[in-house]
Amino acid sequence: MEEKVQMKLKIFTKNSPDAIEFSKYVKNLAEDLGFKISENDADAIIVIGGDGTLLRAVKEGLPVIGVKFGRRSALLDIRPENIKEALDLLSKNKYVVEEYSMLEAKSNNINTIAFNEIAILFNNPETVYGSVSIKERKILFEGDGIMVSTPQGSWAWSYSATRVLLHKDINGIEITFVNAILPSIKAIIIPQNEKIKVKLEDKGRVQNVRVISDGETVGNLISREDEELLISISEKKAKILRFFNLIEFDGLLS
Repeated sequence: MEEKVQMKLKIFTKNSPDAIEFSKYVKNLAEDLGFKISENDADAIIVIGGDGTLLRAVKEGLPVIGVKFGRRSALLDIRPENIKEALDLLSKNKYVVEEYSMLEAKSNNINTIAFNEIAILFNNPETVYGSVSIKERKILFEGDGIMVSTPQGSWAWSYSATRVLLHKDINGIEITFVNAILPSIKAIIIPQNEKIKVKLEDKGRVQNVRVISDGETVGNLISREDEELLISISEKKAKILRFFNLIEFDGLLS
Protein backbone atom coordinates (compact mmCIF):
# COMPACT_ATOMS: atom_id res chain seq x y z
CA MET A 1 0.00 0.00 0.00
CA GLU A 2 1.35 3.44 -0.95
CA GLU A 3 2.10 5.59 2.09
CA LYS A 4 0.16 8.84 2.29
CA VAL A 5 2.37 11.93 1.97
CA GLN A 6 2.24 14.05 5.12
CA MET A 7 1.08 17.60 4.34
CA LYS A 8 3.18 20.38 5.86
CA LEU A 9 1.51 23.47 7.26
CA LYS A 10 2.88 26.83 8.37
CA ILE A 11 0.95 29.01 10.82
CA PHE A 12 0.72 32.81 10.48
CA THR A 13 -0.81 34.36 13.60
CA LYS A 14 -2.14 37.79 14.43
CA ASN A 15 -0.07 39.40 17.18
CA SER A 16 -2.69 39.29 19.92
CA PRO A 17 -2.84 37.09 23.05
CA ASP A 18 -6.08 35.34 22.07
CA ALA A 19 -4.88 34.58 18.52
CA ILE A 20 -1.52 33.30 19.76
CA GLU A 21 -3.24 31.06 22.30
CA PHE A 22 -5.61 29.76 19.62
CA SER A 23 -2.66 29.03 17.29
CA LYS A 24 -1.27 26.62 19.91
CA TYR A 25 -4.57 24.77 19.86
CA VAL A 26 -4.52 24.67 16.04
CA LYS A 27 -0.95 23.35 16.01
CA ASN A 28 -1.79 20.50 18.38
CA LEU A 29 -5.01 19.73 16.53
CA ALA A 30 -3.26 19.65 13.13
CA GLU A 31 -0.54 17.34 14.41
CA ASP A 32 -3.15 15.03 15.94
CA LEU A 33 -4.80 14.83 12.50
CA GLY A 34 -1.54 13.83 10.84
CA PHE A 35 -0.25 17.16 9.54
CA LYS A 36 3.29 18.40 10.11
CA ILE A 37 3.94 21.99 11.21
CA SER A 38 6.88 23.42 9.27
CA GLU A 39 8.34 26.93 8.90
CA ASN A 40 10.57 26.43 5.88
CA ASP A 41 9.05 23.94 3.43
CA ALA A 42 5.30 24.13 4.01
CA ASP A 43 2.67 23.15 1.46
CA ALA A 44 0.11 25.68 2.73
CA ILE A 45 -0.28 28.44 5.33
CA ILE A 46 -2.92 28.65 8.04
CA VAL A 47 -3.73 32.30 8.72
CA ILE A 48 -5.15 33.08 12.15
CA GLY A 49 -6.05 36.75 12.16
CA GLY A 50 -7.63 39.39 9.98
CA ASP A 51 -7.02 40.93 6.61
CA GLY A 52 -3.60 42.29 7.62
CA THR A 53 -2.34 38.84 8.53
CA LEU A 54 -3.69 37.51 5.24
CA LEU A 55 -1.75 40.19 3.32
CA ARG A 56 1.51 38.99 4.85
CA ALA A 57 0.71 35.35 4.18
CA VAL A 58 -0.22 35.56 0.49
CA LYS A 59 3.19 37.09 -0.32
CA GLU A 60 4.74 33.73 0.60
CA GLY A 61 3.36 32.29 -2.63
CA LEU A 62 1.66 29.32 -0.93
CA PRO A 63 -2.04 28.40 -0.72
CA VAL A 64 -3.68 30.05 2.28
CA ILE A 65 -6.21 28.64 4.76
CA GLY A 66 -7.93 31.51 6.56
CA VAL A 67 -9.32 31.48 10.10
CA LYS A 68 -11.34 34.58 11.03
CA PHE A 69 -9.67 36.30 13.98
CA GLY A 70 -10.05 39.94 12.99
CA ARG A 71 -12.68 42.65 13.02
CA ARG A 72 -13.64 42.20 9.35
CA SER A 73 -11.68 39.29 7.88
CA ALA A 74 -13.76 39.54 4.72
CA LEU A 75 -11.77 36.94 2.78
CA LEU A 76 -11.31 34.35 5.54
CA ASP A 77 -14.04 31.70 5.57
CA ILE A 78 -13.26 29.57 8.66
CA ARG A 79 -14.66 30.62 12.00
CA PRO A 80 -12.58 29.49 15.01
CA GLU A 81 -15.24 27.00 16.12
CA ASN A 82 -15.07 25.32 12.67
CA ILE A 83 -11.28 24.79 12.51
CA LYS A 84 -11.44 21.06 13.35
CA GLU A 85 -13.99 20.46 10.58
CA ALA A 86 -11.84 22.45 8.13
CA LEU A 87 -8.68 20.51 8.94
CA ASP A 88 -10.58 17.25 8.60
CA LEU A 89 -11.78 18.36 5.14
CA LEU A 90 -8.22 19.37 4.27
CA SER A 91 -6.94 15.91 5.17
CA LYS A 92 -9.52 14.45 2.76
CA ASN A 93 -8.73 16.97 -0.02
CA LYS A 94 -12.27 18.29 0.16
CA TYR A 95 -11.88 21.98 -0.62
CA VAL A 96 -12.02 24.48 -3.46
CA VAL A 97 -9.01 26.52 -4.59
CA GLU A 98 -9.89 30.15 -5.35
CA GLU A 99 -7.38 32.29 -7.24
CA TYR A 100 -7.11 36.05 -6.75
CA SER A 101 -5.41 38.51 -9.06
CA MET A 102 -2.58 40.64 -7.69
CA LEU A 103 -1.05 43.90 -8.90
CA GLU A 104 2.54 44.62 -9.75
CA ALA A 105 4.02 48.10 -9.76
CA LYS A 106 7.36 49.03 -11.28
CA SER A 107 9.48 52.14 -11.66
CA ASN A 108 13.23 52.78 -11.73
CA ASN A 109 13.49 52.00 -8.01
CA ILE A 110 10.23 50.19 -7.18
CA ASN A 111 9.26 46.60 -7.88
CA THR A 112 6.40 45.33 -5.76
CA ILE A 113 3.45 42.94 -5.71
CA ALA A 114 0.15 43.84 -4.00
CA PHE A 115 -2.83 41.69 -3.10
CA ASN A 116 -5.13 44.62 -2.27
CA GLU A 117 -3.86 47.91 -3.62
CA ILE A 118 -1.07 50.21 -4.73
CA ALA A 119 -1.48 53.72 -3.33
CA ILE A 120 0.28 56.92 -4.38
CA LEU A 121 -0.16 59.45 -1.57
CA PHE A 122 1.30 62.78 -0.54
CA ASN A 123 4.52 62.84 1.44
CA ASN A 124 4.06 66.49 2.44
CA PRO A 125 0.92 68.28 3.71
CA GLU A 126 -0.18 69.45 0.23
CA THR A 127 -2.07 68.04 -2.70
CA VAL A 128 -0.59 65.66 -5.22
CA TYR A 129 -0.87 66.76 -8.86
CA GLY A 130 -0.39 64.01 -11.40
CA SER A 131 -1.89 61.94 -14.17
CA VAL A 132 -3.15 58.44 -14.78
CA SER A 133 -2.82 57.17 -18.34
CA ILE A 134 -4.80 54.21 -19.66
CA LYS A 135 -4.07 53.46 -23.30
CA GLU A 136 -4.22 56.88 -24.98
CA ARG A 137 -6.47 58.43 -22.33
CA LYS A 138 -4.77 60.71 -19.78
CA ILE A 139 -6.65 61.76 -16.66
CA LEU A 140 -5.26 64.58 -14.54
CA PHE A 141 -5.81 64.35 -10.80
CA GLU A 142 -5.18 66.59 -7.82
CA GLY A 143 -5.89 65.69 -4.22
CA ASP A 144 -4.46 63.40 -1.56
CA GLY A 145 -3.46 60.88 -4.26
CA ILE A 146 -4.83 57.75 -5.90
CA MET A 147 -5.28 54.06 -5.17
CA VAL A 148 -5.27 51.24 -7.70
CA SER A 149 -7.09 48.20 -6.30
CA THR A 150 -7.88 44.61 -7.16
CA PRO A 151 -11.50 43.45 -6.63
CA GLN A 152 -10.61 42.15 -3.17
CA GLY A 153 -8.75 45.41 -2.51
CA SER A 154 -11.97 47.31 -3.20
CA TRP A 155 -13.28 45.78 0.05
CA ALA A 156 -10.39 47.30 1.98
CA TRP A 157 -8.81 50.78 1.96
CA SER A 158 -10.59 51.90 -1.19
CA TYR A 159 -13.96 51.12 0.38
CA SER A 160 -13.46 53.90 2.93
CA ALA A 161 -13.15 56.42 0.09
CA THR A 162 -15.81 55.18 -2.32
CA ARG A 163 -18.23 52.94 -0.39
CA VAL A 164 -18.15 50.78 -3.52
CA LEU A 165 -17.48 47.03 -3.46
CA LEU A 166 -16.45 44.95 -6.47
CA HIS A 167 -17.57 41.34 -6.47
CA LYS A 168 -14.55 39.04 -6.31
CA ASP A 169 -15.47 37.46 -9.66
CA ILE A 170 -15.31 40.75 -11.57
CA ASN A 171 -12.11 40.94 -13.60
CA GLY A 172 -11.57 44.62 -13.03
CA ILE A 173 -9.18 47.14 -11.51
CA GLU A 174 -10.50 50.08 -9.52
CA ILE A 175 -8.74 53.45 -9.67
CA THR A 176 -9.78 55.62 -6.72
CA PHE A 177 -9.11 59.36 -6.53
CA VAL A 178 -8.57 60.16 -2.85
CA ASN A 179 -10.15 63.43 -1.66
CA ALA A 180 -9.86 64.75 -5.19
CA ILE A 181 -10.14 68.36 -6.28
CA LEU A 182 -10.09 66.89 -9.78
CA PRO A 183 -11.39 64.89 -11.53
CA SER A 184 -15.00 65.23 -10.43
CA ILE A 185 -15.44 61.47 -9.98
CA LYS A 186 -14.41 59.19 -7.13
CA ALA A 187 -13.38 56.09 -9.03
CA ILE A 188 -13.03 54.35 -12.38
CA ILE A 189 -13.26 50.61 -12.99
CA ILE A 190 -11.25 49.29 -15.92
CA PRO A 191 -10.56 45.81 -17.37
CA GLN A 192 -7.69 43.85 -15.84
CA ASN A 193 -5.83 43.62 -19.14
CA GLU A 194 -5.21 47.36 -19.15
CA LYS A 195 -1.89 48.82 -18.05
CA ILE A 196 -1.82 51.96 -15.92
CA LYS A 197 0.84 54.65 -16.00
CA VAL A 198 1.03 57.11 -13.09
CA LYS A 199 3.13 60.25 -13.45
CA LEU A 200 3.60 63.43 -11.42
CA GLU A 201 2.87 66.57 -13.42
CA ASP A 202 4.50 70.00 -13.26
CA LYS A 203 3.20 71.84 -10.21
CA GLY A 204 5.81 74.58 -10.24
CA ARG A 205 7.81 72.90 -7.50
CA VAL A 206 9.18 69.46 -6.71
CA GLN A 207 6.65 66.86 -5.61
CA ASN A 208 7.69 63.86 -3.53
CA VAL A 209 5.02 61.19 -2.98
CA ARG A 210 4.95 57.82 -1.25
CA VAL A 211 4.16 54.58 -3.05
CA ILE A 212 2.38 52.17 -0.70
CA SER A 213 1.86 48.47 -1.42
CA ASP A 214 -0.71 46.78 0.84
CA GLY A 215 -0.11 49.31 3.60
CA GLU A 216 3.70 49.28 3.39
CA THR A 217 5.72 52.16 1.94
CA VAL A 218 7.92 50.68 -0.79
CA GLY A 219 9.44 53.83 -2.30
CA ASN A 220 8.87 57.35 -3.56
CA LEU A 221 8.09 59.12 -6.80
CA ILE A 222 9.75 62.52 -7.30
CA SER A 223 8.52 64.86 -10.01
CA ARG A 224 11.92 66.29 -10.94
CA GLU A 225 13.11 62.82 -11.93
CA ASP A 226 10.27 62.60 -14.49
CA GLU A 227 9.66 59.04 -13.33
CA GLU A 228 6.62 56.89 -14.12
CA LEU A 229 5.03 54.12 -12.09
CA LEU A 230 3.67 51.31 -14.25
CA ILE A 231 0.88 49.23 -12.67
CA SER A 232 -0.60 46.07 -14.16
CA ILE A 233 -2.01 42.69 -13.20
CA SER A 234 0.73 40.32 -12.07
CA GLU A 235 1.25 36.90 -13.59
CA LYS A 236 1.31 35.61 -10.00
CA LYS A 237 -1.97 34.60 -8.39
CA ALA A 238 -2.87 34.33 -4.71
CA LYS A 239 -4.54 31.04 -3.80
CA ILE A 240 -7.00 30.63 -0.93
CA LEU A 241 -8.42 27.22 0.00
CA ARG A 242 -12.17 27.30 0.66
CA PHE A 243 -13.94 24.76 2.86
CA PHE A 244 -17.25 26.54 3.43
CA ASN A 245 -19.47 28.83 1.38
CA LEU A 246 -17.90 32.26 1.59
CA ILE A 247 -20.59 34.87 2.17
CA GLU A 248 -19.82 37.79 -0.12
CA PHE A 249 -19.02 40.93 1.90
CA ASP A 250 -19.30 39.00 5.18
CA GLY A 251 -17.95 41.18 7.96
CA LEU A 252 -18.44 44.39 6.00
CA LEU A 253 -22.20 44.71 6.03
CA SER A 254 -24.20 44.74 9.24
